[in-house]
Parts: sequence; structure tokens; C-alpha cells
Amino acid sequence: MANTAIGPSGRILHEERFREMFSDFMSWRVDPSIREMEAKRMKGRVLPFVRGLRLSAQLIYLVREHLSGSGLTANWGHLLDSELAFCSCECDVIIHKNGHVRQWDGTTQPVMDFRFIRQDRAVVVISCKSYLRASDIDEQYCESMKNFVDRVWLFAECCGPRSIKPIRAKAEECGYEKFWPLYTWTKQREPTPSEDEWIDFVNEVERLKEAAGN
Repeated sequence: MANTAIGPSGRILHEERFREMFSDFMSWRVDPSIREMEAKRMKGRVLPFVRGLRLSAQLIYLVREHLSGSGLTANWGHLLDSELAFCSCECDVIIHKNGHVRQWDGTTQPVMDFRFIRQDRAVVVISCKSYLRASDIDEQYCESMKNFVDRVWLFAECCGPRSIKPIRAKAEECGYEKFWPLYTWTKQREPTPSEDEWIDFVNEVERLKEAAGN
């Protein structure tokens, strides 16, 4: 899966963000005190949905960077149907042509930046997950999103080291076009960064840029 066509400088630039994300997310996953708080659902812990928002935000920043100058960008939000009557499910990451119908709480330094985007401007939606198992894959989400966009990807913070192929097979069966994990991990093993998976993800984003004519 590794891309041999990319030059050394480009690969290092891609790896920088990957290493940062892996280090940041892995630390919250493996710390013994954090794991105990999660297991006991103790007060004072960082809630899982907050960590999930952080993952989708980091992917949005990365995708925006790679799509710079292409006429495409990435945002969190809803897709609107052609008549602006119905909204899609909430989309962790929408890769779309520039422009939106409405922006909620958008300022120069937004606390919340949520966009309503016409479905005909959407290219890909990425569903972000925390620790993912094949049995956790949401088929209904993918089915509902296909009413608004043809391509739905799946990105997980982590999964088991032997789970990538089963998850990818189940995801494709459910209609997801692609799946990638940031790293693999079990409670019995140290996290292992999925570098080749990351490079493949970046390459897919770059292909969107090329298809847009840039």
C-alpha cells in the first residue's frame, strides 16, 4: 500500500502530521489512569464524543491543507438536498466544492464552525470513529448518506492489529468506498502507527485534487 512515487520531501511533510496525530491520540488511549477512568466511566474524564470531534477536526485541517488551491475544501456539517428541504445525517467531514448555504457560528475565531452544503457540491463524506470493530460499522448511516453523496469513506482513530482487513471487507459490503485507521492497538499490545494506511489516505485526497483539475 505504500506509495513509492512520492519524493522524500513530500513523504516527510506527510509524515509530520501523521506522527503528531498518532502521538497525541495514542497518549490518551494508552495512559493507565485514563484507561481506568474510561473503564469505570468516572467523572472528570474527557468524554469520548469530545475526542471524536478532535479527530474529525484534525482530519478537516489536514484535508484542507492538501486541497489548497484546488477549488475543494473540507468542513463539518449537513448536506442539503436539491430543493433545500431535507438535511442529511451529521457529517464528520465533508469534502466539497467551495461554497455553502449557511454557516453557523462562523467568525474569525469560531468556537463552532458548522456548514450547510448543497449535495451537488459534495464530493466525499468521511465518517470518523474511535476504536472500531467490524461489528460496529453503521450500515444505515452509509445507506442514508448515499441519498446525498455517492462516495462515503470511513476513518478510525484505531482498531485491532488483525482487524484492518475484516473491517475493510465489512465496510465495502456496507457501501463505504474506503477505510483507514490511524493506528492499531489492543489492551495487550503497544499502539502501532499505520503509516502506509495514512499515506494511502493522503494519496486518495490528492487524487480528488487532481480530479478537480489542479
